[in-house]
Amino acid sequence: MSTLVYIGANTGYTLWSLFDKFDKVYAFEPDPEMFSELERRFRQFEWVTLVNAACSLEDGESKFYVTGNRVASSLGDGSTQFKDRYGHSAEVIKEINVKTINLSNYLKDEEVEFIDLYFSDAQGSDLNILTTMKDYVDNKKIGEMFIETHGDGSEIYYGLDNQYSNFKKLLNENYEFVHACMGTYGEGNASPSRVLIDGQVVGEEYILDVSDWEVSNPEWDTYWRLKDYDATYGLNLRA
Repeated sequence: MSTLVYIGANTGYTLWSLFDKFDKVYAFEPDPEMFSELERRFRQFEWVTLVNAACSLEDGESKFYVTGNRVASSLGDGSTQFKDRYGHSAEVIKEINVKTINLSNYLKDEEVEFIDLYFSDAQGSDLNILTTMKDYVDNKKIGEMFIETHGDGSEIYYGLDNQYSNFKKLLNENYEFVHACMGTYGEGNASPSRVLIDGQVVGEEYILDVSDWEVSNPEWDTYWRLKDYDATYGLNLRA
């Protein structure tokens, strides 16, 4: 049975292109207003489990910062770097309390043994969440990962470390970094589907070395694959 785990589903725009490719889908969204739309779209599909909670380090409750641009809402308030770049759309319009869950514990309770595609768009919490999944990572129980990642030295959300080098430390033994593609930030007029290699915009290609990309583009999405695992849907994902 194939399984998709999708963290930060928002209203389900990207999820819509993926959910019918898998036998079982788990989608997580903490914002109750966004979750209401997500539920409207997907509740009729019996193989899709929708969870109104933020994945985090532990089960409980946490403050959630809702921004004008709702896809940028986060468990951490946006940094000055983030707000200076995006202005009003990055400002917090309200703070709410949301349920939090430890993702690994949740999936084990659901008896999920293998995750074919792990999609994480958690606005700065992605590394924290992945650390809870260490048993899955160490035991090679995830096939492909598409994860929002921040450049080294970037703190887009206060108190949330989401830096590329720490993903490498966690994943390096069993997973290969395949490529990165442009996320929220872009250089010049680069669109979300365009990426950089050695600092040059190259259309639909991939960035293979992020070292020259971290300063001007502090946020992107990275694709990782289990070593010797055949690529499937994750390879062609774009932010």
